Amino acid sequence: MIATTEFKARINNLQKKIENEKLDCLIVSEEEDIYYLTGLTYKSLERLFLLVIKKNAVTFILPKMELAHLEKVDNVDEIKCYWEYPAQSPERWQDVLIEVIGKDLSVGVGGKSPFEIADFLRAQDKSIRQSPIVEELRWIKSPQEIKQIELACHYCDGAIKTLNDNAYYGMSELEVFSIGKQIQQLLIKETEFDYLATNVLVAAWPGRISDQPHGNPKVHDVLSEGSHISLAFLRVNGYAAELERTFFTKKPGKDHRDMFALMMEARKRCYDVLKPGITCEEVDFAAKHFLESKGLGENLMHRTGHGIGLSNHEGPFLAEGDRTVLKENMVVSIEPGIYIKGIGGFRHSDTVQVTKDGFKILTHCPDDIESLTFTKSRPLQWAKGKLIKKMFKLK
Repeated sequence: MIATTEFKARINNLQKKIENEKLDCLIVSEEEDIYYLTGLTYKSLERLFLLVIKKNAVTFILPKMELAHLEKVDNVDEIKCYWEYPAQSPERWQDVLIEVIGKDLSVGVGGKSPFEIADFLRAQDKSIRQSPIVEELRWIKSPQEIKQIELACHYCDGAIKTLNDNAYYGMSELEVFSIGKQIQQLLIKETEFDYLATNVLVAAWPGRISDQPHGNPKVHDVLSEGSHISLAFLRVNGYAAELERTFFTKKPGKDHRDMFALMMEARKRCYDVLKPGITCEEVDFAAKHFLESKGLGENLMHRTGHGIGLSNHEGPFLAEGDRTVLKENMVVSIEPGIYIKGIGGFRHSDTVQVTKDGFKILTHCPDDIESLTFTKSRPLQWAKGKLIKKMFKLK
């Protein structure tokens, strides 16, 4: 887990940047940003939690119902509460916030802060500036954060290995989903499990919808013809990782092999350029321009990758238009994809650390087509699957 001293250092660093940006204070409202600065896990729902950072003070504003279990938060100087959401003046979050801000005029807010915060402060004649300071601090991971991401990767590896060891022609999506339950049980048993900071999703896009990157698998889907795409999409005690593989439960035909090979070459070209000093869009172009040169421009549906950290999807983004310069200890996904209706989708995804001289792939799973083709008879898995289908009345 992240040490209390590291959270303190993050706040100190943020306070220096606030002063350099000539802001009187910064309002932090995103759950993950507050976690980054305090280590606090919670679910806000509609009730706002607000961290007000000044150069010499940190105030935490929260609803009264949360005060009983949050009477003390490390590295926070003062905790104030409001009555409810909504509430009447003078018991609203607005009343408490304006009291904390006082005469400060220049106020920074995060880009994803609710509109009502900025709208209220403008009505109080405050100068509001959208500030990405916390987001950009989160991009570069500390050694302890890398360890936490590696832990999440370990469980991604285990999930996809379990799927690969059990995949067979006719396997139901329900059997795939059940792997996620196994992983969650391991997390409870093996880690300092924080259920509010942990999410487990293990699934597969069956050939029926693998050409739809965000298609919705159904429990009655089965893995039969075509290319399938497996997914382990985890957040483990605060930190995330992802792992995806294109795989087959029936011998792939020439079209499948050709598209798989092109996807692998696009992926290789990303790794050929991935290193500190390269912009995000240069990595995207490495895959995109290659696939376009092969006549597949109309079969691309998304960027090459995205940042990974406290969220499974965060900045920076390996996408055309994102000119962020990659730096050591940023963590990103590499996942160029090809999608052809009637043939299928082709995408591998790995969680990757940018290192001093290049990169390090943090997820570990075979990626060649032979290792990802599962056509051998698996009678034990078949019998188990038949029982599950009967139990849940799946055809």
